Amino acid sequence: MGDRYYKKYVEKLINSNPTTIKITREEKIDDGFGGSEVKDIEVIETVTFYDTKARREVITDYGKTYTGVQITKILAKGNADIKKDDIFTVDDIEYKVFHVNSYRGICKQIELEVIK
Repeated sequence: MGDRYYKKYVEKLINSNPTTIKITREEKIDDGFGGSEVKDIEVIETVTFYDTKARREVITDYGKTYTGVQITKILAKGNADIKKDDIFTVDDIEYKVFHVNSYRGICKQIELEVIK
């Protein structure tokens, strides 16, 4: 099966439980004279939230151990403009993008960190 099939499948998953997020980030933009300006860029994306279990390595004075944790992730389309360290709020919970994993331009699986 081709990438088109998987892109349609990801769209179907996102549309089954969509959430719209709004990210505001500062970006440097070339001013055309050898310098740059910092402007606020607003990004609006439709994603879906899901939870997954994972193992995290914990290093203590006694050595390495592994612990099971539940991680909140979002699934986004492959062309979504979501970057590491972006911050957004959904339902009074503030999230920070911890890791972005892109799959061949088909979709992005994004790990989140809850800030507050």
